[in-house]
Amino acid sequence: MSKEASDNRYINRFSILLATLATFFAMQFVIPHETLNPRANLFGFILNVNLPESIPLLLGLLCAAGCVWLFGTHPDRAVFVQRSWVLIPNIVLPSLATIIASTMLVQLERNTLWWAGLGIALVIIGVIINAEYQVLSPGSEAYRVVAPLLISLAFGLFLALNVSLASSQLRMYVQVFLVFMAAAFVAFRTIHLRTNGLIKLSDVLLCCLLDAEIAGAMYYLFLKPIQFGLIVSGLLYILTAVVIIEEKITRKRLTEAAVMAAVLGILFVIVSLH
Repeated sequence: MSKEASDNRYINRFSILLATLATFFAMQFVIPHETLNPRANLFGFILNVNLPESIPLLLGLLCAAGCVWLFGTHPDRAVFVQRSWVLIPNIVLPSLATIIASTMLVQLERNTLWWAGLGIALVIIGVIINAEYQVLSPGSEAYRVVAPLLISLAFGLFLALNVSLASSQLRMYVQVFLVFMAAAFVAFRTIHLRTNGLIKLSDVLLCCLLDAEIAGAMYYLFLKPIQFGLIVSGLLYILTAVVIIEEKITRKRLTEAAVMAAVLGILFVIVSLH
């Protein structure tokens, strides 16, 4: 298949995927914040299903399936067409972005601002999906440019999620679980991009576990949502920057982590004054 034909297939599938996500996102507008919890009896166990809380996960799964279908148009698809599991690193961020966007839309009031949020969410998701498509070829020139963009977007989304969680009325153990899962997604993709696929799951587990523990410890502190988000997001970035150091840890190799810690401290002071 020629590159032009491949590009046309990509554009067509990309449009269909975004349109499908937009349709399901828009359906959230008519769903109230609090709905009756349908109950099901499974072998004597009563299961409560909360519709608004289950939608983000369903949309995330839909986005993941759509990304696998979309990436099948890539010129190098022969590498992964028979091994869809190879695409797991590339569908992590689009799925996470969809889950976070849907979660935030559920919490917003149903007004004009809600539609503006929907538009912004679709743009961000579209940018992430396109960027992931570009990095399917690690040796390409686009990889060097797009990889830092993806890492920045990942931590931007993680920050937005943490601020949203801190503003919500969710119980501590629910927030910690959500932080743990989101941190695992972000850490996995960040380390994968920065090491060209040379990733250890133990490093990912260490990062997300420590980050979730700190988030749980700060739950009962009187912190502003933005302060909570900065600490949790900044800590995860520092942890991912440290675990990718392969050789002996020296002061020079800790420069990136030290700079982030300094920036985090400055931002924390700034937001504390307002």
